[in-house]
Amino acid sequence: MAEEYTVRIDESLCKGCFLCVWVCPADALQESDRRNERGYRLPEYVGGCRGCRQCELICPDLAIEVKEGGEE
Repeated sequence: MAEEYTVRIDESLCKGCFLCVWVCPADALQESDRRNERGYRLPEYVGGCRGCRQCELICPDLAIEVKEGGEE
């Protein structure tokens, strides 16, 4: 059985650089038109995370966390 993962984005920390979107080999994140309280556009998790944690590692604001076990 394949391991399941999900990506959590702390919208209050995100500055909308979208590095996470560009680095994801599984296309599990995409740009959205939603904005946080500071007006920054946010990425959104669309599913399919493979658990490589590249998004988590590249995020300059520490706004992303990859969780094992699928949706909470």
